Amino acid sequence: MKLCDEGVTAANTGDFDTAISKYDAALRMRLGAYGAGIVYSNRGVAYNSKGLLDRALSDFTEALRLHPGLVEAYVGRSFAYISKGEIEKALDDTNEALRLDQNSRDAYHNRAIASLNKREFGKAVGDFSEAIRCDPDNAGLYVERGNAFLADGQCDAAIASFESAIRISPWLAEAYWERDFAWERRAYKLLNKGIKAASERKYDEALKFYSQGLDSHPGVRNHAVLLCNRATVLGYLNRREQSARDYDEAIRLDPNFFQAYYNRGINHRECGRVREALQDFAEVLQLNPKYAPAYVDRGAIYVRQKRLDEARADWVNAVENIDSIEVEQRPRFLNSIAWQLATSPNSSCRDGKTAVRAATQACELTHWKRRDYIDTLAAAHAEAGDFASAIDSENQALQFSEVSSREYEDMKGRLRLYQHQQPYRETK
Repeated sequence: MKLCDEGVTAANTGDFDTAISKYDAALRMRLGAYGAGIVYSNRGVAYNSKGLLDRALSDFTEALRLHPGLVEAYVGRSFAYISKGEIEKALDDTNEALRLDQNSRDAYHNRAIASLNKREFGKAVGDFSEAIRCDPDNAGLYVERGNAFLADGQCDAAIASFESAIRISPWLAEAYWERDFAWERRAYKLLNKGIKAASERKYDEALKFYSQGLDSHPGVRNHAVLLCNRATVLGYLNRREQSARDYDEAIRLDPNFFQAYYNRGINHRECGRVREALQDFAEVLQLNPKYAPAYVDRGAIYVRQKRLDEARADWVNAVENIDSIEVEQRPRFLNSIAWQLATSPNSSCRDGKTAVRAATQACELTHWKRRDYIDTLAAAHAEAGDFASAIDSENQALQFSEVSSREYEDMKGRLRLYQHQQPYRETK
């Protein structure tokens, strides 16, 4: 027993080689089955700690042969089985340990780990809770349960478990890290819920989700994104001043957040603050020179200010960088740019070659199923001087059955222009 106690002391200090040598020496003594079973089980624990799993399994099996009711041996062997990935065998051992002792903290703990391996998160949470019942002051168990809650998507429950760990051990850094990660997960989930609601035009609901996300934790990495998205929703609800404050705060938190500058620029424009809008669009393009939406919107302002050369340059840049726009949005942007470059009454705004390129892309992206986009392509061909292609495209657009009588007459009028070798111009 003296050698066994020395082995336990060495193991508790992490000196597993010394512990094993002490257990070896004890086993060379004349021991009864009860005592030998305990020593074999202890040596199995040391082998587990060194990663010598087959030796550990052999020792635990021998311990149970000598001492069939030894709960610690079932627990230790279940750990070895978990480490080897033999989860069902581990579960058999933890179940037997708990049949023998319903208050075995380590058996509940190992069964929880086994359930995590099977992605049975609800069962894992339940067993961690039972382990906590057996050892309510063990902060590490609360952390592990928090992680199981997180894996099960229960962010609020995870945060509460981490908070319990912090109350028990305020110095436990892991609990703080995991709690902050849980706050991040919660904020991210609420962000996605807000995005979904906003996409369905449920703006009040989106506003609620974004606000809940912002209340999650002041240090969330998604804080600026949540602010920017909430600001956009506030704009849709025509609460422009509140929207501006959220954009300002998002930019303060992340001065390189170019999407926030862009959205704030749109907000300024809607409020009639054109100079501020241009400043924000310029900042966007300083941070991301390939961001096409900023070129498009700045170009539109330049047209109203009669800065036509600058407007055309922005639209050409937008076409060059169209990949920065989400795929589903590209046809709309390309068609709008192509129409401006093809039909503007101001020659400084027109660029037939770029208009053809943009309109063709719009038609290709929509599989030539949009009548208005094909109509734009016809106007682009005419501006480029290719009237034969303009006539072909306009005739193609006229074949669409859903064309209204007004649209049909407008397109027929453009067709007659192209047949007379004349491009179409928007009226001033």
